[in-house]
This record gives sequence, C-alpha cells and structure tokens, in this order.
Amino acid sequence: MHSIMPRLLVLATAVALLLSGQAIAHDGKKHQAAKSSVIPAKASPPLPFEVGGPFTLVDHTGKQRTDQDFRGKFMLVFFGYANCLSICPVGLRRMTVAVDALGPAGDKIQPLLISVDSEHDTPQNMSSEVTKIHPRLIGLTGTAAQLKAAAKAYQVESKQVSQTPDGKPIFAHGSYIYLMRPDGKLATIIPPVLGDEQMAGIMRRYVN
Repeated sequence: MHSIMPRLLVLATAVALLLSGQAIAHDGKKHQAAKSSVIPAKASPPLPFEVGGPFTLVDHTGKQRTDQDFRGKFMLVFFGYANCLSICPVGLRRMTVAVDALGPAGDKIQPLLISVDSEHDTPQNMSSEVTKIHPRLIGLTGTAAQLKAAAKAYQVESKQVSQTPDGKPIFAHGSYIYLMRPDGKLATIIPPVLGDEQMAGIMRRYVN
C-alpha cells in the first residue's frame, strides 16, 4: 500500500545492501528480507539528487518547529499519520528502539514523525499517539501546504486510498526512514523493514 518515488526505492535498497548486508523488497502488503553476502560499507554512496530541506510545522504540543530547531543533532525522520495501523507504528517503534540501543550516543538523534494527514492530525490527535511510542518522539503537523512542501523535500508521495469503517482515512505513503546529519543534509535512508538492531548498527556508523 505504501509507495515512494522509484529512485528512492532503488537508493534505499542499495543502502540496505551496503550498510546492513540485506536486500529489501517492499510491495506495500508484505515485507521480505533476503540475506546478502555483500560486505557492509562505512558510508552510503553519494546521492544524485537532493533529499530533505527546510520546514515550518507545529509539534504535538502545539509549538511551532522548524528544521533549524534541530541543527546540531541528527534527525531521524519518518512520514506517516496518527491513525495509521500498518507500517507507521512498526517503523516508529523499531526506529525509536534502535535509538535507545545506541545508549548515550542516541541522545544525538531526534526522532520525528511528519504527518501526511493535515485534516485529522491535529497536535492533540498526534500527541495521544506519539507519546505511546516513545517519550522523545516528536510529532509534526501543519497545513496541507506545509505538509506537502515537507513531503516534496523528502521525495515522499502520499494519497488517501480508503477509509476505516468509522470513517478515518487510510493513506498510501512513502515509509522510509531518513537519517539527517546535524547540518540538515541527508546521511542515509533506512528501510523500515529492518530490525531495530540492524537500524542501530546503521545509525551507529554515523553518530559515532
């Protein structure tokens, strides 16, 4: 169900091969991981395009936040929405467990959830969900234009494809995790289907 621009799909698979020793396939309905004999590299290859950029949003406490607020720290960015019942809670829990697994080094990383649902993801609605996942996870939302601009900067596509029986929207959206450097530039892209230990291993290469 989840989709992402083809070039990011290719890049994330390459990153997984280089950094985790696994090839990842993601068709939106199930996740498959196949072992690879590739030797993990120390850094991801240079990117042929830009990922990331400035944003002005509101966090789950109602405070305005910009990308500049997180300079000096790594940002671990995931796009999703509060009512998501599939990859969002799985990816968010794995990435926050991975941050904790880094010990003191994990304090250098700020995990972020950027919403793709401007209509329903009010700060209050996001707050009840992100606090269940991790105390340091920050949920970010905003107007439709603000969220569209953030998604475009990260090459993330999303659209409503259905709704739950009680009328809540179901979105298809890019689900990769972006590790951004303290200067705001992309460090690497992490497939959400990796285990938390594998994610921690990838992040450790950068934060240490």
